[in-house]
Amino acid sequence: MPLNEIPEYFHPEIRHLIDFALEDAWQELRKDGLVDTASVREKLATTIVALAAIGETDPIKLKNFALHATRAAYGPRRRSAAQDAPTSKVAA
Repeated sequence: MPLNEIPEYFHPEIRHLIDFALEDAWQELRKDGLVDTASVREKLATTIVALAAIGETDPIKLKNFALHATRAAYGPRRRSAAQDAPTSKVAA
């Protein structure tokens, strides 16, 4: 997210932290092979901005929370235990 797209109400130092966390998280997702889409990047950005808006300024935490949220939303879909359980045929 370019600095000019980060909300202006953030102090310049916080804007740089947001940009750093976003770029670092984006590079990590690209290494994971997550699809290069605008929606994935938008999820990262909105998560990081939301956390910064409530006072989180640690770039490592911003990155890790955003990665977790994005992987949960866009990562490989996991099967539920019910889907993995063997099915039995019941005689009617």
